[in-house]
Amino acid sequence: MPYIIVYITYPSDINDEVRDKFFEVVKEFPFEKELGKETIQVASNTNAHGVEVVSVVDVKQGKLEEAWKWARNRMRPFQSIKGLEYDLRLWNTLAEALEGTGRSPPE
Repeated sequence: MPYIIVYITYPSDINDEVRDKFFEVVKEFPFEKELGKETIQVASNTNAHGVEVVSVVDVKQGKLEEAWKWARNRMRPFQSIKGLEYDLRLWNTLAEALEGTGRSPPE
């Protein structure tokens, strides 16, 4: 099944605000295990431009619509943080990308 990938960037001077919002959001919108697996709950990196964060959810078969709605709802509270930007994307697995081509992923 596909992956929902969230990529977040923000300046390091708002790190405390983002961290506090993260704990609020996780409490309000906990991960629902029936939707899939949090392959990467949060991975972060800092650079000269600030902080980068990535999260990855491996969505279960038949749960894409619910998982996408959950992800949108979870990200919505972050929109109030000035300087924070995020990108919410749906990515195919290799098997999905090869569907219809007559090829299968190498073993």
